Amino acid sequence: MANTPGLRSKLHQSWGWLLALGLVLTLFGFLILTTPMGVVTASLTTEIWIAAAMVAAGVFQLMHGLRSGDWSHAPWQMLGGAIFILGGILIFVYPTLGLLSLTMIVAATLVAQGITSLMVGGGMTNVGSRRWLILSAVISIVAGLLILFDLPSSAGWTLGTIVGAALLLQGVSLTLLALEVRRSAD
Repeated sequence: MANTPGLRSKLHQSWGWLLALGLVLTLFGFLILTTPMGVVTASLTTEIWIAAAMVAAGVFQLMHGLRSGDWSHAPWQMLGGAIFILGGILIFVYPTLGLLSLTMIVAATLVAQGITSLMVGGGMTNVGSRRWLILSAVISIVAGLLILFDLPSSAGWTLGTIVGAALLLQGVSLTLLALEVRRSAD
């Protein structure tokens, strides 16, 4: 970590901006989680961004297939692009279905990740912190199952809750980092 003093002085020069970013992210995360419609709005906004990304990626993939000349896989590339575009449009047109699908993926991912973490934690017999990994794995599995068993009603709040919590945690960590950097250079 020979670069740490240089990095610390650079961060110290702009600690105020880092603090402002942390406070803004904390504020937005808090607002999303505490405003009655904030979580639902964040879920729909996340879904719209995902749909927009799918349409944009599909257009580029389709254009790549069209521009690739006599490439033998061009039809597959164009088909993949068309499928991306169609999927994005379907999410725009049927937002509830999109939220339901994304929520199912998040819940299944939490369960699968929890199971794999449980397997890793179970294999670490001589590591003192393994209980935290196992606890994290169990929480992940339980959270995923709770979301799955609460479908379709969990679709309205799951993504927004994750976005709100992520913004809140990132904001708090950046705020603490900014304050630490400011203190350490004094």
